[in-house]
Amino acid sequence: MGNGLKWIFNEYEFDNRVNNLAWTVSGKYDEEIDSSEKDYSSKDASMYYAIIAGARRKYVDWETVKKYLVNRIKAGYNKDILCTLIQIILNDVVEKKVIEERPGVVDIRNKAYDDILKGYSKIHKEDILQLLKYTYVLQQMDRHPVMDRLVRKILREINAIDSNDDIMNILKRVDEIYLTYFQHILDSQNQNVEFAEENVKNVDIDFDTFADFMLEELYSDQEVETVETEINNLTGGMLVDGLGDENGDIDLESTPNRAIYVNEEMLNKIYKRVEYYYGKSYLSQNDSRKIEARNCRNVHEGCRLHFTDGVLRSPCDNAFQLKYVTRQKDNNIFEFQYKMKMYRRQINKLKENFSRLLIEESSSDRVYSDCGTIYANKAWRIGRSSNNKVFYKDVDNGKGRYVIDILLDSSGSQTSKQFMVAIQAYILATSLTLARIPNRVMGFQSFLDYTILKRFRDYNDNVRKCEDIFEYYCSGNNRDGLAIKATCDGLLEREEENKILIVLSDGKPNDVKIGKDSSRSIRGEMSYKGVVGIKDTATEVRRARKRGIMVLGVFTGKETDLEAEKKIYGKDFIYIKDIQRFSDIVSMYLKKVISN
Repeated sequence: MGNGLKWIFNEYEFDNRVNNLAWTVSGKYDEEIDSSEKDYSSKDASMYYAIIAGARRKYVDWETVKKYLVNRIKAGYNKDILCTLIQIILNDVVEKKVIEERPGVVDIRNKAYDDILKGYSKIHKEDILQLLKYTYVLQQMDRHPVMDRLVRKILREINAIDSNDDIMNILKRVDEIYLTYFQHILDSQNQNVEFAEENVKNVDIDFDTFADFMLEELYSDQEVETVETEINNLTGGMLVDGLGDENGDIDLESTPNRAIYVNEEMLNKIYKRVEYYYGKSYLSQNDSRKIEARNCRNVHEGCRLHFTDGVLRSPCDNAFQLKYVTRQKDNNIFEFQYKMKMYRRQINKLKENFSRLLIEESSSDRVYSDCGTIYANKAWRIGRSSNNKVFYKDVDNGKGRYVIDILLDSSGSQTSKQFMVAIQAYILATSLTLARIPNRVMGFQSFLDYTILKRFRDYNDNVRKCEDIFEYYCSGNNRDGLAIKATCDGLLEREEENKILIVLSDGKPNDVKIGKDSSRSIRGEMSYKGVVGIKDTATEVRRARKRGIMVLGVFTGKETDLEAEKKIYGKDFIYIKDIQRFSDIVSMYLKKVISN
């Protein structure tokens, strides 16, 4: 593979540097940097987009931008054009501001853009939005591309915007550019832009009327929610989407839905390398394809599933990955051993609680009747007494046995909680195993269009296998709906009457879509985030419950994302601010479920 994909796998610690750079620029250390705000085509690109991600948070009032977008989209403005204009203009604003504060950013930016543009094999000149972005980037690099008069006029308007101006005035300029150059050049059938210069006209916007969009109470919750995805794309989207390769064999398209396009040759390389980076699959290729055929539909069309025990417990000749995962495991074990006595007490306490509860719930009542098993001590009544109840039946509670799946979000957003999640999952799984409750622990993360499901322990493994949970590490994205759907497949095959799925996540499904051909739309092409990801994950949770699986969502994210978690899991979810309470809280839930 080219330089564009190599370093993403063998320098995970660089990701922390990227996050720290964004936090330093923004000054807001409590905000997570979304994976969509990072570029993996090169290190310089990643560093530059980290700077821009921090600058967006520092310099842009996104609440005002959101209100503006809601109002204009409701009024009929073309969403793609408007969002592209805002993206270019606000990128220009924050870039100017951050360069003024940190002049060294210019060199980083030029190296980043240079790396990214190497990956472009073609630019569709008929796509004015892409052409506008591409020309803007060349202009920022002090290059002088040939451009038609209309693109030059639009860029001149953008360059004239004062980066130190109030956000209201900047949005007013967005409005003027949109109405002047784009209002009459839309093809309503396919939403592609076609220029007709004779339609260009000058407009004058009344500022008082323009400011009406700040009256947010006029908008319905549904309208505000609809535009949240667009805001997420703007705050997380990159000006030039990049997945560069030194040979330029990837055809990149900049799209508002974060679909990454690669050619067939690169796809084959990626598929062959998944096992190299994540370990060989424990399923045959035929079995994997059957599972994909059942699960990779609708929004997951074209996605793939990779079931693995990880690089340490399955064939893998990737020396660096073996070293990296070993180091992560050692770090997790070190943190556990630091407070091992306390954790061991917690395990024993939970084990005793589970065992006692199961004994109580499995106890049976003896009922005497006129049929059943004869009770010898009362056999004398036959023929001597009118009481014929000399037989008995042992009636159990009918609740049946239990099996539990624990599914851990292993995406990059959990990195800061990594060792705590591993320890708590170990405590819970060990206590369940000692109490003889079958349980499986899996982690999920995404790499391009693959959802990786890593099995740490299986249902019937002995208690020592729980130690493999310390191999838990975080990277990549998360396609929650597909992971839940595939996990439920295995859970439903179990013979136990009571099936429970516990999902630990931050409530923010986030993934990209890989397309093979940028010239035509394919199903599932929209990026898996925002409303799309939440709706799909909620659908899979409800489908699992209809099939008899009790699903509990354990939320570890920010309070601002709490509503999304509620939409996904309904009433059966727990919000824990302290991840170290995970095993205790889940045990309380299980106790409640078993008792009731």
